[in-house]
Amino acid sequence: MSQFTISESSNAFFQWLTASVFALLLLMATAVPAQAQMEDGELPEIDFAVNLMQSAQSISVDGFPGAVTGFHRARAGLNASVQFSENVSGLLMLEQEPNDFGGQFGLGPSVDFMVMNMQVSEGLTVQAGTPVTGLMHFRGFSDGPVVQGNPLIGNSPADIITAGQGVKLIGSYGGFGFDLTAAKTFGENLTTLGEGSTGVWLIGNATYAVSDVLQVGAGLAGATGQETMDFARGDRENINLNPEQQNPNGGFADQSKNTHAALPNGGWITQVDAKITPSPLDIDLWGGYAQDSEVDGTNDAAAAFGGLGAKVDITESFYLAGRFVIVSDQGDAIDNASGDPDGNLTRFEGGIGVELYDHALLKVSGVTQSHGDSFNSAQGTPVTRPAPADSFSGVLTELSFSF
Repeated sequence: MSQFTISESSNAFFQWLTASVFALLLLMATAVPAQAQMEDGELPEIDFAVNLMQSAQSISVDGFPGAVTGFHRARAGLNASVQFSENVSGLLMLEQEPNDFGGQFGLGPSVDFMVMNMQVSEGLTVQAGTPVTGLMHFRGFSDGPVVQGNPLIGNSPADIITAGQGVKLIGSYGGFGFDLTAAKTFGENLTTLGEGSTGVWLIGNATYAVSDVLQVGAGLAGATGQETMDFARGDRENINLNPEQQNPNGGFADQSKNTHAALPNGGWITQVDAKITPSPLDIDLWGGYAQDSEVDGTNDAAAAFGGLGAKVDITESFYLAGRFVIVSDQGDAIDNASGDPDGNLTRFEGGIGVELYDHALLKVSGVTQSHGDSFNSAQGTPVTRPAPADSFSGVLTELSFSF
């Protein structure tokens, strides 16, 4: 989820130099108040985290001879978490995410996101910057090199998350938690008069711990005015389907990595989920609905989606995991198409995770996805067939270090 590119992608050396200077300035800025508070014993704290990841695939795509096999672009991240004072903290993430940021060539970091936290009371925090939010509450989401919270490789084709410019209110009281986000798109997008960009995104979530082994959550997202919600969807980086879209100077067009469902994002989206954790099991269930009115002036777009995921710890360093997801096109476009096309997208993924050493995780998984049918309709684009690629299946691997 990119917000700002530190420099031109064509100059990798200057990008790294800029990032280094930025980090140095951050250290210098926090060193001054630290010296001023030495006598009181109140020093600002800075914690750094490093995430590194490499993945590979061997995927068979319907309509292509042989398998699409090879290594994906490596991803890396350096994060700084700063406790400026008792009630003021922040997080800065510098990430290299080639498909996310469009930097297919060279290795250049970008500011993935940053947040500023102000704790106004024991259970209430105001967050500004580019707050990360979505409608999934308990499952891990793979984003760039940050992948160890997700037991499988990549995300569900119906997962959505964002980090737009905005503010977020976060509350926690006993077993109840909530957050409310008001944001706009990833860049600097100001509200304008007349026919321009008016409105904001509004995303609200609530969770409740029913017991030690059961948690439930619900979320609702919508856009006001003329805004559409700008979500990062699905994998984006873990599966490459179409070798014929390879660029002459290397790398692949983003479209070849488009394996997610085209959920409508101009109206509203709701999702409910639950996590059940009777040791050694970890089970996730979720379902949702997305709707957008009059996408072409007259017809509505809509999609229903849901999934089931499970993980079982065999030992402290070895686990099994699986996930099934279905997305169903509920819009006018498929209703008006001829030939009764299939409007379902399904994906099943099963795999293992092995902690080779401390902080080093290897995942291996098998994946199969069936897209809905392509169809010609004056009323819109198929929700369950977002890219000109057929169904696929294959094997994925992922090695990650996180500290």
